[in-house]
Amino acid sequence: MTATKALKSLLKFFAIEPVKLTAKTVADRQEVRLTVAEADSGILIGYHGETIDALQLMVNLMANQGQATFKPVLVDINAYRQLRLTQVEALATRAADQSVESGREIILPPLSAFERRQVHLKLQTDPRVSTYSEGEARERRLIVSPKGIKTAS
Repeated sequence: MTATKALKSLLKFFAIEPVKLTAKTVADRQEVRLTVAEADSGILIGYHGETIDALQLMVNLMANQGQATFKPVLVDINAYRQLRLTQVEALATRAADQSVESGREIILPPLSAFERRQVHLKLQTDPRVSTYSEGEARERRLIVSPKGIKTAS
């Protein structure tokens, strides 16, 4: 089953009609971008993106079932992923500035594994700070620390 067919069948379950559905392969993953009516986007994205993450997981499982190699699928709804990435990058920059100014570690709010990775990547080139994660599962937090501060790793 293709990622597009998988997503269409899930949308049918929710009784949501896509306005536009596009799929393309980028590097080693497939990106499925969906445009829906504004009233439906909140239902599909969910609180802090939990529903879109669950949809993405289901589409990945359905599209890769029986395949020899796993090809990850990124599901985006009404450009939510790009907007969220911009917000997470801004959060990372503010946390780095705040950490340097205060000389203290800054503990970020809960982020998904993907979002934590984006913060690590964004700040790895910042010579003023280092980042690390602590905790398990939903309690996992990313910490931004000024360079020279001993971290609790």
